[in-house]
Order: sequence, then structure tokens, then C-alpha cells
Amino acid sequence: MADAQPRSGLKRSKSLKNLFSRAHKAPTAQDEELLPCRPVKQRFAQDHTTSDDIHLRPTDGAPGVPKRTSSQQRNTWPTTDKERKERSPGSHNFETVPHLVRTPWESERRLSRRPQSQRLPLVDQRPLPRRIFEQLPREIYHCILDHLEMQHTNRTSVDVLGLQSSLNALLLVNRRWHRAAREHMYRSIWLPSNDDLPKRALSLRSSRTLLKMLLRTLEESAALASMVRHLRVTARLACALDGADGTPEERRAAYAVLADIINLCPNLELLSGYSPVIRDSVSTKLLIPLALRPGIKSHAWNVQSAQLGSDMMPDLDPMDLVECHDNWRGLETLVWCSSPDLDLGKGMVSAALQRLPQLKHLMLLRLNRQDFHNGTLMTLPALRSLRLDNLEGVTDHGIEQLAYTRTAMSLESLTLVGLELTSLRAIQQLLAHLGRLKKFVIVQDTSPELPPTMRSTTSNTALASASLQYLHWDILVAGSGTALIAKSIAHGGFPSLTKVKVPGDYEGAIQALCRPIAQETLHASDLELIDRFNSDRYERFLRLSQIQAQLRVRESRQQPSFNVVVHDENKRISATHVIGGYVGDMESKIEYSLEPDVEGSHYSLIDFGDVEMPKAVYERRNEMERSVFGEQLLDLSMLF
Repeated sequence: MADAQPRSGLKRSKSLKNLFSRAHKAPTAQDEELLPCRPVKQRFAQDHTTSDDIHLRPTDGAPGVPKRTSSQQRNTWPTTDKERKERSPGSHNFETVPHLVRTPWESERRLSRRPQSQRLPLVDQRPLPRRIFEQLPREIYHCILDHLEMQHTNRTSVDVLGLQSSLNALLLVNRRWHRAAREHMYRSIWLPSNDDLPKRALSLRSSRTLLKMLLRTLEESAALASMVRHLRVTARLACALDGADGTPEERRAAYAVLADIINLCPNLELLSGYSPVIRDSVSTKLLIPLALRPGIKSHAWNVQSAQLGSDMMPDLDPMDLVECHDNWRGLETLVWCSSPDLDLGKGMVSAALQRLPQLKHLMLLRLNRQDFHNGTLMTLPALRSLRLDNLEGVTDHGIEQLAYTRTAMSLESLTLVGLELTSLRAIQQLLAHLGRLKKFVIVQDTSPELPPTMRSTTSNTALASASLQYLHWDILVAGSGTALIAKSIAHGGFPSLTKVKVPGDYEGAIQALCRPIAQETLHASDLELIDRFNSDRYERFLRLSQIQAQLRVRESRQQPSFNVVVHDENKRISATHVIGGYVGDMESKIEYSLEPDVEGSHYSLIDFGDVEMPKAVYERRNEMERSVFGEQLLDLSMLF
């Protein structure tokens, strides 16, 4: 059967519905409306091209575009050469520059919807797998434990019972936390008291103490003893060691147990909270155990009243103190406190310091004139911090020569207390030659003055230091030194200075150069204190200096700085406001501080008595109520 030929002008449809229907006549080109986006069966494909920065050229073999005969036909591209020239890029001229304007609802929608950059990411609420916590580095555990310890610390006091309770809870979490918490607990131990624990009724067990139980734990486990780095003496134990609480037998027993604990800790570095006063044979029981610990980082000698080698201490010779330093190759901080009537021996201090190659911080307090003088000062090793406190053998000449020694090359902190320097030139030479000095403290009664030959020339009287950041100038008797400090600050002599503490700023000259301080409320007791000390006699009392600074602030408030006048619509004055002045410079970067180094102290500078033993020992000696709850953080590093 012959195939049927399709009729001309008919189109076959591929749809299933029209396979069995009659063929319809296809519309002509004039009747058909071509849709731009709908595919149709034509001989040519429709292609829309729009461009304003290129010229369209017909390409060889490219399909053409069928013309539209409908009235809705719109050409969006140039068809002739004339149109191409007229509509070339940049040839359109507008009377006004076109710009887009946001509709009101679009602006509201933009404000109500959060920007894409501020959208909060989706947080997975599922708990992390257990393996992540099990694979954490050990340093992260110790970092968490350090933050936990900070939660139980309030400035300089620590809640020891709360801290130990939290650590005991972490011991029961899992093995990883048990190892970390145990290491943290034994790394720094708060030594309990040596008081007997209460016994049960009808108990035959001998009396026990918490200190002896700690000793037994360290004896049974050498691994725990090797973890100990820091031993902190609590207030109860310090009272027992000092003899202020209990009998001499209890004091001797406390020293014996503490000595045994030190012997069991081979890696001990610090013993803080109590510096034993060497005054009898009992107080020397800790010397040998401490001398045998090679890792000691800090130590304080407190030899005040007893004569070495006397009847009270026949077994202790001055040379024994020097030999104790032989094994301390890593000692960094040393405090040597003595008494002016105690003669250690000529050259003993220098011999001891030469055996400490890692020494960085040194404090010398109340040494005999023969034990430490200007010549000994010249032999000091390279240090970072030096504190000279009430040394009779050190004079202005020795302080001036200190600027040319090897100590001056590395010195960053220098504290001079009670030296009673009279020459301001010595201080000027120190500040000029100590290139790394960041902290300078001077506390004395006498006001240092310039020599008469230097007063005539103003070019050589300025004090200057390019590296100094903290200045503590506590001169009791008013003089030209405080005014010279203010003049040097005003002329840029201390470009790096950020904090000053001047309790003797009686005229407020230095306060006027620093940032204004906040106004505080004065009570009736403060005004009574002013009336009591309102005389020509000078008193070193920090609260008095704080009240005087607040009075200067109030006086400046009463002086008008500028007036604010408010006019109404008729240009009549309706209100007037007077804005008071202030003391200080708003653009200054220097902080004016009158806060004590020790909270609650009446003196601006911390003393060795503040760290040698807890405050509870002094209160127990004088039968006073305890004022500090918790344990105090007493470290020798606070003195520098």
C-alpha cells in the first residue's frame, strides 16, 4: 500500500490527541501571533538580543528573525545604520539624571527585615559527642580549672573551702577530669592547721590533725608529692608557727610537720603566706629542708632580733645562710630583711648574691650599715626589680653612681623607701640613664632639693624619662621636688607616663595635669579628720590625701566654667544654668591614683609586713577580732 502524501499547508502534530484527528490548516504568517518565549514550529528560530555597548552585525549562516505584522510588534534593537549611529553607547541625552527611588513599602520591609550579614546562624542543639571531650588537650582542662579558681578569689582573699569542694566534685566526673583536678589540687596546696580533730565518743584512735593527714598522704604516694609546686600557709597554721596561738610544744610540733612536708616535695618552688622569723632554734627547722630544694623560685630571709651564733641559735652561723644559696640555681626573687643592730658579717650579702645566677628581683630591708653600703650597691648583679628599704649605709652619692652600673642596664622597677635622699640631682641621673625603667617609687620624709649651683640654670633642672610608665612620688614634707615633677610632666618630660600616685600633692599641681577623678561622697568622719590634721604638722595618712583631692574637686565645681542661657520664642531669657569647672585635663592620658597597694591600708605603698604573715596573726597577738574572712594571697612578687 502506497504511503499517503501529506497535503500542502498541513502540519502534523506530535501530540497523542491529534494523531487520530483531522489535519487542520496552518494559519498564515499574517494571522499568527508568535510568542517570544513559547516554542513554535517555524522554519526560523526566534532570537532576542539586547545590548547597548556592542554593535550587532549579521553573521554568516545565522538564522534570521521573522518580522511581526501585529500592531504590538516592538523592535528593541537598531535595524539600520542610521539607528546604530544614533543609539551607540553614550549617545543618549537626558534632561535629568535618572535615579532609582525606593517605594515606602520597600523601605519599611528593609527596616523590618534583618540584614543578611546579621542573621543568626542555625545552632545545632544536639550535644557534642563524648569523644570530643575525651580528646581535649590537657592544657584546656587546666585553663578551665584556673577560671574555676578565679571564681573563688575576691581580689586578695580566697575561699579555700569552696575551692576544694569544687575540685572534689570534679574528681568524681570521669578519669580525664580526675587526673586534671588532682594535678591542679596538689600543684598548689593550702596547708591546713595542726589542730586536733574532734574525736568520737569511746574512740581509741589517737588524735589526728589535717596537717598530719596531708603528710601521711604524701608519704604514701610519691607521685602526688612530686606534683607539689606551691605550699600556701593558712592563717590558722601561721598563728601556730608564730606562737601567737597555742603553747610552745604546739609551735614546735607544727614546725616539725611542716619541715617533713617540705622534705617530701622534691619539686617545690614556692612557700608563701608566712616567712619564718629566725629568732630561736625552733624557727631554723625549715632552713635545711628549703636549702635542699633546688627548684625554689622565691625566698625571704627574716632575721630581725637574734644574733647568729649566740646562745639562742648556737647551731646557726652566718656562713650557713650563705651556703643555703648554693643549691638555689633557679632562684628569681629574694627578700632579705634584717635589723640594724644585727651584724651578719662583712661581705656576706655580696657572697650570697653571687651564688644566684638567675636572680631577677631583689629587696633589701633594714640591713646593718656594715652589711650593705654604697660599695656593696656597686656590686649588685643585673636585675629587673630592685627595692632598697631603710638602708643606713646608702647615701645620695651611692644612688647617683647606681645609674652607671651594670644593674642600671636591665633595671625596669626601682623602689627607694626611707633612704632620706637630699639631692634631687641623684634622682635626675637615675631617670636619665635607666633606659628600661618603667616603674619608679620613692617614699621618704625629706624633700630632695637641687644644689645651689643648678638652681640658676633652668635647662639642667628638668626630670625626664622616655620609658617611665608609673611614678609613685610620696614626699611627706613639701618642697620644690613635687613642683619640678609637675613642670616636667607639663613640658613632656615623661611621654610614656600613664599613672601617677602623689599623696603629697598639697597644691594639686600634678592633679591638674591628669585626667579628672570621679567625685565621691564625703562623710562626717572625713570632715572631722580634716579638722584634726588641719595644722602645720605633716602626717603620712592616705585617707587624708584622698579627702584633700576631693575637696579640690568640689572647689572647682563652684567655679563657673561656662553659662547656659535659654531664650524663648520672644527672645526673653527663660532659664540660666551655670556649669562648674573641674580639676584636670580631659585630653591627658595620665591617671591620677590615690588607691593603696593593699586594700584597706592607710599607707599607699605595700610593706614587707603585709606579706610576711597573714593579718590574722597580728590580730591574734593584739587580741583583736578577725577582719579578713578567707585566706589572703601573700606573695613576695607584690613587693616589686
